[in-house]
Amino acid sequence: MNEYLRMQLREGRLNKNLKQSDVTKLTGIKNTTLSNYENGVTEPDIDTFLQLCELYELDYAEILADAYGLSVQNDDFEIKNSELELIKKYRALDAHGKEMLDIVLEKEYERVKGFVYEIRDIHPLMVAEQTFEYGMSAAHERTDINVTDAMRKHDDNIMDSEDF
Repeated sequence: MNEYLRMQLREGRLNKNLKQSDVTKLTGIKNTTLSNYENGVTEPDIDTFLQLCELYELDYAEILADAYGLSVQNDDFEIKNSELELIKKYRALDAHGKEMLDIVLEKEYERVKGFVYEIRDIHPLMVAEQTFEYGMSAAHERTDINVTDAMRKHDDNIMDSEDF
């Protein structure tokens, strides 16, 4: 059985605080059959899978796409179809677009991890080296310069642009 599918069914049941015996009462699926699904011994037929997804309030289409959309050689690595779409878009960018995305991705990754890091000359107008500490918080204005309304409007226009 597909490992991702197995995990989704088990986690779906647990997230609903259901025991296998509860699922049996609600669906008529035998405990041993549910156990086999969750332990990867067998895979449910499509009707049973849909029934379990409905009970667990899972998006069956997303699970199937993620479970069977891509085969990766490394067991420690999984990639979803939605992530494949991002890779396709990234590959379509020019060198400047890739560079900008790499910077944002690295900074966001570090922000989420709560690391302290330095930003050095990432923009020609930024000449001073500065150290910023980010925790788990929303984006905010710079505090090292006087941010004007024109600067805010410029940033808003960039974020609202279809090209960004």
